[in-house]
Amino acid sequence: MAQKRDIQKKIERLIERAQDDLLDASRQLANGISHETERIVPPVSKDIERIVDDVFDFAERVVKGQRRMVNDVVKALNEQTDRAEQAGKDATRRITRKVAPKRSTSAAKSRARRAPATKVTAKKASAKTRPGTAAKRPRATAAPVER
Repeated sequence: MAQKRDIQKKIERLIERAQDDLLDASRQLANGISHETERIVPPVSKDIERIVDDVFDFAERVVKGQRRMVNDVVKALNEQTDRAEQAGKDATRRITRKVAPKRSTSAAKSRARRAPATKVTAKKASAKTRPGTAAKRPRATAAPVER
């Protein structure tokens, strides 16, 4: 029976050693897998940093694009304003060249001094009616009674 016990103890030791070896092998495998995945896939914190950098880079590109667009619009408006101003000046020059002065300004001033000013008399002003109102008729006055 002593041999049976020795054989059982040896078998138990072999099983324990096999279990320990399996545990060590599984730990090594897990460590190797996690090490390789960290090399291929960055940790989450590094991934978040990269995402934040990408978002802010994108925002900077958008703002630069908007700045360029607004500058182009303002430049185009300034050019159009300058063109319109020049066209107005050119049109004014053409018109003033076509219209020749008929008389001198001193003759027009002296004629204006001589011409009598016309005034509307009170009767004519009261006879005129406003649109939408009836004309007022003069009131009949009673003749003075003699006594």
